[in-house]
Formats: sequence, structure tokens, C-alpha cells
Amino acid sequence: MPLIHRENINRGEIGVWNISESIDDLYLLARLSEPDLYSYNEIKAPHRKKEWLTARILLNELTGEQTRIAYHNDGRPYAENSVFNISISHTGIYVAVFLHSKAIPGIDIELITRQVGRVATRFLAPDELSSCLDDKELSNFRLLMHWCAKEAIFKMIPLTDIEFATDIRINYDGPTSNTGTFQGAFEFKTGSVPIPLYYRILGELLIVWGSIEKTELECHIQSIPTNLVK
Repeated sequence: MPLIHRENINRGEIGVWNISESIDDLYLLARLSEPDLYSYNEIKAPHRKKEWLTARILLNELTGEQTRIAYHNDGRPYAENSVFNISISHTGIYVAVFLHSKAIPGIDIELITRQVGRVATRFLAPDELSSCLDDKELSNFRLLMHWCAKEAIFKMIPLTDIEFATDIRINYDGPTSNTGTFQGAFEFKTGSVPIPLYYRILGELLIVWGSIEKTELECHIQSIPTNLVK
């Protein structure tokens, strides 16, 4: 099976799958329950079918058991009747799942060739944009790193109406090494919460991930979905 990367994180695990199977093969591997079968049949686009099936196969592989993915009202996924919190990302032929038994995880993946400069002002604060553009050779990598990092943090925070440019802050101006760590933060109305972030370049893929403790959220959010943390 094309599980191309599996990495243990403190009380968590990341897996990345390269989709090379047909829809029929993925369907057999997923072993869908009746509720999932109904949801699957609602999906029309073939590439979305593949992504949807692969996320479930990958989660089953990481947990070692059949684990159903359900969704909160805001669309965030959770593992039903499981000790794990989960985050899912996909791009092209790749799907990633990050599961964590204690903290709330967030992961994002992108092809390193993706160009995000034209929309940079939509997700970056002016100082973040300036730090990305001060080195022409590294500018797109830095922009992409900021994009992935903000997406990863967005997936950790159970709030609506999050403004990427102002609510999520990233401090990264490093070179294009294959792995590393940097700092992010979420700006709650009641204060800023620092969030350590990690990245890895896997071939043509950039992976950024991090997590936030339940206690940190409880200090700033009064109502947390019951299935969000265990």
C-alpha cells in the first residue's frame, strides 16, 4: 500500500498516502459502513471520491482499527468513538492524517510548486508579507510555508469567522531546509496563544503541523464541541 510516510509525534502520529489506486480498489480497502456508504454515494467528482476514501483508509491504518470519520457542524472532522483527535489534509494525489490522543491537531500539505503570491494579501499581515518577499529566491517557499501554517492552525481552533491575516500569526523567515520548526500564534480576543509548528519536505510535498492543548482553548473559548477533545 502507498503509505509513503509515517511519523510518531508526541502522543500522536502522522501518515501520508500517495493515491495510486483506482476508485474500485480504494472502495474495497475502505470497507465502508452503511452511513459512510450513503455519504460516499453523494460525492460526484472522481478525485473527491478518491480523497474521501483514502482519508478513511489512512486513518484505519494509523489507528489499527476501523474508525469512522464524522464532522462537527462547522465541517471539522473527528474520529467517532475514538481516543484520537484528528486533522486531515489533501492536495493532488496526496492525503495526510494527523491524529493525537491529547491535544487538538492541525495539519496542512501542499505541493511545493504551488504559487500563492497572487492571494498573499488575503492571508498575510503586512509585516508577514514583507518578511516573505525580502528574499526573491525564497519568497514563494516562505509564502507557501505561511499558507500551510495558517491552514494548520485554522484547523485547530473551533471558531467561525477566523481572519487569516489578523487572527493567525506566523513567525517564519527561514531557508528551504528539509525539516524544521517555527512559531505561530492565534490571537483570541482574550489574548494571544503561541503554537509551535513543525514542517517537513517530502519529495514534492510540504507538510506543516502542530497542536494546541485543550486547556489553552478552555481559557479562551467557553463552549468547546464535546467530540473535539477526549
